[in-house]
Amino acid sequence: MVEPPAQDRTIRRASTDGWRSALLAAAAVAVIAWTLSGFAAIVQPYLAVQYDLGFELGMVVGQVLFQWCVLWRRTWRERLDYALVLVLVSSLGAVLLWPLLALNRLAPVTVPVALGWFTLVVAIMFFVHWRLVVRKELPATLCVTWVIYRLLLLAVIVKRP
Repeated sequence: MVEPPAQDRTIRRASTDGWRSALLAAAAVAVIAWTLSGFAAIVQPYLAVQYDLGFELGMVVGQVLFQWCVLWRRTWRERLDYALVLVLVSSLGAVLLWPLLALNRLAPVTVPVALGWFTLVVAIMFFVHWRLVVRKELPATLCVTWVIYRLLLLAVIVKRP
């Protein structure tokens, strides 16, 4: 049996890794959406929008596009890597919300407790986001725009008195 050249094997492996990453990212977004819709159910009286999967997907796509504006001079690969960073950070946030959702199934959680927990989760997510941006040698501006995007979302999502 003739072995294909090393370059062909590398291209094939990168192609396979790309599909695996895409499938993993899609599964992560689905879990994130499910988790955040569970959290949204706790704080729904304070939300100006009906939170659902479509809204979450729109937020994810919007976040990536918003952040890519900062990366417009970077390579396509760097932009994709950063999109995976966003999915990783959001997945971490979802996992950190699971104990709150489990507790809410046992006994209803009050909105102040849910918001306190959520604030702690966002702080952890920001720290991890910062570390990953620094590690990948991306512009620190990404951390600022990550916060700006989230604050803009809050302005849209939260009911005004």
